[in-house]
Amino acid sequence: MMRRGLNLLLGGITLILVMVVACNSASVKKAQTEPCIKEICFVRNSDGAKICIFRATCVQRDGWDTLPEIRFWRRIVSMTKDSVLVNILETRKGIDVIPRWMYDSLDAIGQLDTLRNEMRVKHKVHDLQNIRFTGGKNHFYKFDDISLKMARGVQLFDSLGVDPFYAQSILLIESPGSNKQKSIAGAYGNFQLMPFVAKGYGLRVEARIDERENFDRSAYAAARLVKESCIPLARKWCEQYGFRVDESALWFKLLALHCYNAGPYTVKTALSVVPTSIQGNKLIQTLWHTKVGYWSSEAQNYSQLAIACYLEYEKAVMANKMESKTRYDRF
Repeated sequence: MMRRGLNLLLGGITLILVMVVACNSASVKKAQTEPCIKEICFVRNSDGAKICIFRATCVQRDGWDTLPEIRFWRRIVSMTKDSVLVNILETRKGIDVIPRWMYDSLDAIGQLDTLRNEMRVKHKVHDLQNIRFTGGKNHFYKFDDISLKMARGVQLFDSLGVDPFYAQSILLIESPGSNKQKSIAGAYGNFQLMPFVAKGYGLRVEARIDERENFDRSAYAAARLVKESCIPLARKWCEQYGFRVDESALWFKLLALHCYNAGPYTVKTALSVVPTSIQGNKLIQTLWHTKVGYWSSEAQNYSQLAIACYLEYEKAVMANKMESKTRYDRF
């Protein structure tokens, strides 16, 4: 009788465990099949403005936010320009913070290597690891300033049948506070278009008139660039080199953003040296540490910045919301 009771008890426990495992498996499966990106709208507490954001829930679900590269860039975009983060290049680990005036003074007299050696000894950094100095950039990444322009950018991309997540990502990275930034290479405007790209999509880029300053015109050109070049060529290179394609996945969107920044053929060169055993999210994370041809630090960093800026923007929006409502799942 006791044995029978024990068997019944153990059988019940087994049944409960099976049910728990089944429920957990169902929850995991549901989380993985739910769309990564949804449009969520808020009323901003400070001024009552309606703010919409494309929330990429898979960033947290898949652990992108825990990666050292993302943590590094989140720190940089939130630090003031008066501060410099001393960090280890290979791991992106911040080991110290120094004032900008100190960095500039030592740089002016050629003593940065002396500072590196001091930091190496102080923090016990291995000789094979490289120490870098990265200045804070919160003076550039003014996420509050781009919110109202973001709505217009999303609308224009959507009207051309382009995933509005690209509009949000490009605006957050390229010019969250101003359209007056011009890169060393000559990219200009809110969408940082190169002159030949802008001209190719019908914009006037002349000495007296530069339509890259016009938000709607530059958004139109950027959307067409993403739709007609970045996405199809990212897909083509993946298929050519044996990487599975899922255009709805975050990793593919990040790859298309790399095409926007570095150029599709630079991305092609980078993909050509990555083993096909590396797929999906791991493909992007591998590209962060791949160096070939023109694929180097700035190109590697672009999708890291995309995720870091998204997380900081989401944080800023969520901190100022009055009420929230899911309007619809766009994807």
